[in-house]
Amino acid sequence: MARAGSRPPWQFRAPTARGLVLVPALTPPLRDTAGSAILAQMSQPTASSGARPERPRQAHFRPPVDRRSRRKVKRSSALRLYHEVLRLEHLHYGLWAGEPLDLDGLRAAQQRYADRLQELIPTGVHEVLDVGSGTGAFSRQLAAAGYSVEGLSPDPYQAELYRDRVGRPFHLGRFQEFEPAHAYDLVLMSESSQYIWIDDLFAAVRHAVDDGHWLLADYFVVCDDGSRASRSGHPLDEFLRRAERAGFALEHREDITEATRPTLELGTRLVERFVERTATIGVDSLRERRPRTFSLLRRLFGGSLRRRLERLREEVDPEAFARVKRYEMLRFRVPPR
Repeated sequence: MARAGSRPPWQFRAPTARGLVLVPALTPPLRDTAGSAILAQMSQPTASSGARPERPRQAHFRPPVDRRSRRKVKRSSALRLYHEVLRLEHLHYGLWAGEPLDLDGLRAAQQRYADRLQELIPTGVHEVLDVGSGTGAFSRQLAAAGYSVEGLSPDPYQAELYRDRVGRPFHLGRFQEFEPAHAYDLVLMSESSQYIWIDDLFAAVRHAVDDGHWLLADYFVVCDDGSRASRSGHPLDEFLRRAERAGFALEHREDITEATRPTLELGTRLVERFVERTATIGVDSLRERRPRTFSLLRRLFGGSLRRRLERLREEVDPEAFARVKRYEMLRFRVPPR
């Protein structure tokens, strides 16, 4: 066994004008009376100059670009609820076309949404980066269609699902700090662009795509009335202005707001039927069996529970959503750098 720091047996020292350098030994053992093989080895740039062979670039993540969101990796409990409890393959709003307002209808609408996104991928695209890949279901669909797809998310649970179910490369971290090993033909974002500050978002897409495309589906704010519904999502007009300023050419725009609305109606029904009733039953049971504990918890958390339920109702209110938001599928052409 070689000593620590000793020269590997497959190298020998060869003289050059700059001194002795390590040169890979020939196999089988060197036998050349004219010395041509030795000269050929010594003439290699890595041997004569002492430079190391260039390594393939590896994808990695830069330090956080801002101080507003320092946690680069975080686990989503909502994803586990949707996937493991509700048995949903996709996490987006779906594209409804008259299905029954139940979980089976939601699954069908979500698959139609995924199929529509795939239809919007331009001809000539091969390498795809799926940002916010969720359960990996759409990446798996694209891989089956022949695309070379990779996933990215700051959620370790998504990483586990992706590696188990898709078996393609996955990058664990935030998109705005991603340093790709190569440029992608297309960046895909399904309800994930809203979680990235708008300046960082366009810079990250530009960093990942060189003469390619950006396909995203998300909801945007069109009326900031100060309500809870208007607090999430980028302002649509500003988003489109930023895209134009960045040199991104809008190739496709599709408003699917009405086709996503049944998801919110289903969410309202589930909140009223299960969440609120479960909370009411739990509170009543605690009041009867543990009145002192109930009294203490009501003083400590009673207001908080009411506010959480009210917030949940507001978040799934279809009327509020339609009033302040638009759900759009957008495809941009990203120019060469």
